[in-house]
Amino acid sequence: MHLIKLGIISLVVLFGIVTAISLLLPSEVIVSRPIDLQVSPDSVQAYLSNLDNWKKWLDHSDTVHFSIDKKAGKVTFQNTHITLVSSQPGKILTQWQVGDGAKMAGDFRFIKHPNNPLFTLQWQFTQHIKWYPWEKFASILSDKALGPFMQRSLTKLKEQVEPKMSN
Repeated sequence: MHLIKLGIISLVVLFGIVTAISLLLPSEVIVSRPIDLQVSPDSVQAYLSNLDNWKKWLDHSDTVHFSIDKKAGKVTFQNTHITLVSSQPGKILTQWQVGDGAKMAGDFRFIKHPNNPLFTLQWQFTQHIKWYPWEKFASILSDKALGPFMQRSLTKLKEQVEPKMSN
């Protein structure tokens, strides 16, 4: 009986320590990827605002279930639901939800450079993390999980919107 009591107390103390450490981690995680484009920001904004184009640039959209509901302004990509929230000059706001999980914002920002034909398209996801230790520690891997997908998608987007250079 003494060992069982010691085991339970040890587990409670260990859980308390892990929870205290997790509270030091941020409750908001931002994963961001930029790409420089040599086209008009307005043309890219129009391209991204048209949900029909998402299948052309979103990574893996050609190999998984992909559907568009134009009335709702929603794309379903495998088990991810993407809602186009708004398209304003210089930014597009979307909301992403994987399955029945938490929602996260996926924003596109158009950063113009004076006296330069380039502009930077910045795509960022913002996740709000609950206080649960397993969610806080899992958030450490957000960049590794989302970053490569975002970079491949932005590369495909660049191939779609930039004119082909002829030699």
